[in-house]
Amino acid sequence: MERWLPKADSHPLAKREADLTLLLAKNGEAWEKYGQFYEGWTLEEVAELLEAVRAAS
Repeated sequence: MERWLPKADSHPLAKREADLTLLLAKNGEAWEKYGQFYEGWTLEEVAELLEAVRAAS
């Protein structure tokens, strides 16, 4: 998970949290925009990453 938690100045964690929340809500636009970064991930893995992002913020 550490490699998916970028430095705050390169990608604000609040933005990452919002994006992951949309992905978990199965938002079609979010999957179109960011899905390639999570290809092969299960929703459980995305949820785990979201928890890690929230813990890091």
